[in-house]
Amino acid sequence: MIFSRGKIIHILAISVIILGIISTIYVNAYKEKNNSSNEIIINGNSFDISIIFSNINEIKIITDDGEKSGIPLDQLIDYSGENCPSCFKYQIIGSDGYKQTVTWQDMENGVLSLDRIAFFPHLAHPFWVRDIIEIEVKKI
Repeated sequence: MIFSRGKIIHILAISVIILGIISTIYVNAYKEKNNSSNEIIINGNSFDISIIFSNINEIKIITDDGEKSGIPLDQLIDYSGENCPSCFKYQIIGSDGYKQTVTWQDMENGVLSLDRIAFFPHLAHPFWVRDIIEIEVKKI
C-alpha cells in the first residue's frame, strides 16, 4: 500500500500533536506529584520551606535581570547540617526534572527565593532552576 505525500504529512502532523499532548500531561502530572508539599529535600532529608525562611534571613542580590531576594544557598546547606560543604558539588532539581550542578563557590553567591527559584548572579540563566524540589549533595 503506497501512501501519497499528503497522507504522510498528515500522519506525521497528527503524531507530533499526540506526542505533544502526552508529554504535556506527563510533565504536569510529574510537577503536581513532586511539588504538592511545602518541602524541599536536601541531601535526602526533607525540610519545610516556611521553617527554613523563618530561620535564615533573606538577602537581596543584583542580577542582570534585576534585584532578586531570597535566602543564601550556602546558609541553606549549612542549615541542613552538611559537615564539609566545600567538599561537594550540588545538583539542584526542579519539579519538572530540570537539573543543574553547581560548585560550593556558586552556592556562596546564589539565593533561593520563596517561590523556589535558585538565582546565581554570576552564572548564565540556564543555571537558574525553578520550582526546586531537591538539592542533591554530590562528591567532587
